[in-house]
Amino acid sequence: MNSKGVDLVEVDPTFADSSSVFDSSKYVICGVPYDATVSHLSGAARAPISIRAESYNFETFLMDLDVDLADIPMCDIGDLVVNNSEEGQVKMLQDVETLMEFILEEKKMPFMMGGEHSITEASVNGFMETYHRRGGIAVIVDAHLDFRDEYLDNPHSHACVTRRLLEKWGSDSIFVIGARSGSKEEFEEAEKLGLRYVTSRQVNGHGITGILDDWDSGYSIRERPTYLSIDIDCLDPCYAPGTGTPEPWGISSLDVLRILEGLYKNTLAMDIMEVTPDIEAHITPGLAGKLIRQMIGLKEMKIDNPTWLEKL
Repeated sequence: MNSKGVDLVEVDPTFADSSSVFDSSKYVICGVPYDATVSHLSGAARAPISIRAESYNFETFLMDLDVDLADIPMCDIGDLVVNNSEEGQVKMLQDVETLMEFILEEKKMPFMMGGEHSITEASVNGFMETYHRRGGIAVIVDAHLDFRDEYLDNPHSHACVTRRLLEKWGSDSIFVIGARSGSKEEFEEAEKLGLRYVTSRQVNGHGITGILDDWDSGYSIRERPTYLSIDIDCLDPCYAPGTGTPEPWGISSLDVLRILEGLYKNTLAMDIMEVTPDIEAHITPGLAGKLIRQMIGLKEMKIDNPTWLEKL
C-alpha cells in the first residue's frame, strides 16, 4: 500500500481474520506502539501485539449480529514505526495524522490500537480534516478528563488530549463519557470552555442509552460523522485491570457495548488506547480486541433481516 511516506512494520501475528489486502479491505487495523508520556504505569507500547494475540480467542461468527468476520474484507497494516521517547512524539503525531487522512481518503474505516492516549490527538485531527465541515465529532470514552493545558511541560501529553482537541475543533465537536478523575483546575476549565462530558456516576445512575438520547436530541450525535476513542481505563478496573492509570468506580463493559450499539451507524473511525499488558495480559487486551471485532460486526449486520439488536 502507498502509506504517504509513513513507515510501517509488518507484525506476526496480525489481528485475527484480517487476511485481506489493503486495496480490497473495508476495515484497516494499525498499531501505534508509543507510550513515552505516561504518568503512572508504563507498557502501553506493547498493547498492539497483545491485542492481536488475544483476538484469536474469539469465534469468527458474531451470533448476536448474524455476522461472520471470516467473510468481511479487513486487513492489518502492521505497526507505525515510532521513536518511543518524548523527542519522538512530534513525528509520531505527524505520522498518525497523515495515516488517518490517507486511510479515510481510500474510503476505508481505520482502527488505531495504542499506545497511550496522546495518539488520539493526532488521529482525531486527521479525521476532522476530512469530516469537520460535515459536522464531524469525537466521542471520547475515558476515566480522565485529560484537560490539562500541559503536563510535565508537555502540551501534547496524554493528560492534555481532550483540551487540545476542544481548542482546535470547538466545544460542539468533543464529547466525553465516563470521566471521574482530573484536577480541580481541569474541571473548572472544562466548565469555562464548554466541554460536554458525563461522569461514570451519571452513566451508572441514568443509563448510557438515555445519555446518548439526550445528546442526540441536543446535538444530533447519531447523525454526525463520528470518531470513537475508547481509553480502556474508562471501564471499572474489575472489567479492565490491564491499564496504566486504573480508576475505581468506572463504567461497565456492557455500557461500552451500548455506546458502540448507539453510535455505530455513523462511526467512521475508532481507536482503543491505554491497554497495558504487562499489568494484565489477557482479559484487558482481549476486551480491546473484542470491541474492534464487535464494531466491525455492527457495521456489517444486515438491517433488511434485523437481528435482536435492531428489534430493541
